[in-house]
Amino acid sequence: MRNMFNAASTMGQLQQRMDLTSNNLANVNNHGYKTRHSNFSSLLNQQVNNLLDHDADSPRLTPDGIRVGSGARLGHENMNMDSGSLQETGRGLDVALQDRNRFFTVSVEGNDGAVEDHYTKSGNFYLSNMDDGTFMLTSSEGNPVQGEDGPIIIDENFNDVRFNDNGDVIVTRDGEEAVEGTLQLVDIPNSRVLQPVDAGTFIINEDELGVPADALTEVVAPADANLVSGSLETSNVDYGTEVQNLMESQRAYSFNARSLSMGDQMMGLIGSMRN
Repeated sequence: MRNMFNAASTMGQLQQRMDLTSNNLANVNNHGYKTRHSNFSSLLNQQVNNLLDHDADSPRLTPDGIRVGSGARLGHENMNMDSGSLQETGRGLDVALQDRNRFFTVSVEGNDGAVEDHYTKSGNFYLSNMDDGTFMLTSSEGNPVQGEDGPIIIDENFNDVRFNDNGDVIVTRDGEEAVEGTLQLVDIPNSRVLQPVDAGTFIINEDELGVPADALTEVVAPADANLVSGSLETSNVDYGTEVQNLMESQRAYSFNARSLSMGDQMMGLIGSMRN
């Protein structure tokens, strides 16, 4: 029963699409999250030549017979890198990106002890107290945020810390302000080289691409940072669109499940036939 194979194959791919849509809905309130969409492609088609007598002078342009598909598969995932709206927080350690291909750089230590660069759109940063009394600028997960000269370390006894729109870390002590670091920003023009790690963090898999990450990123000068301090970039998930996509996937899944059930009933009827 060819229809049963097609339905079963398509149901598996629709389940993956629903999982992806559900993930988008779950991250609708996560700052810097980028919507991910799935694209389907047809599996191999089979040509069935069931027309034996064909008039050679016929104006028919398409091949004789019928083409029967083998279902569909999930071709690839796309990320919508459009910027989300800005949410003003008034918090000094919040900063938002306004360019679609621009990222903050965060250092993350792997299980093997190696440190690799991760890229994020989320600009809600924090200060982590170090053992020597200094403070390190970190992401919400506690990973060091990279500055132009490495991790940003701030000496103790400060009154206030904030960012300006160039990514400079402005520290206030005894009423005087001084720049004690600058965020490292990078542009990644081709978003397809990014591999999601979690809701808002990405890596560039150098081993898979065969190209060093430095060749795929462009360091942004502070004068071109184009940041908004005291604000955060919200996710670009369109709630209404995602709910609609989820409903369409569920209906398509139910349709294929019904096709599978009908095929099973037909096989049962055939098996119960007696000569």
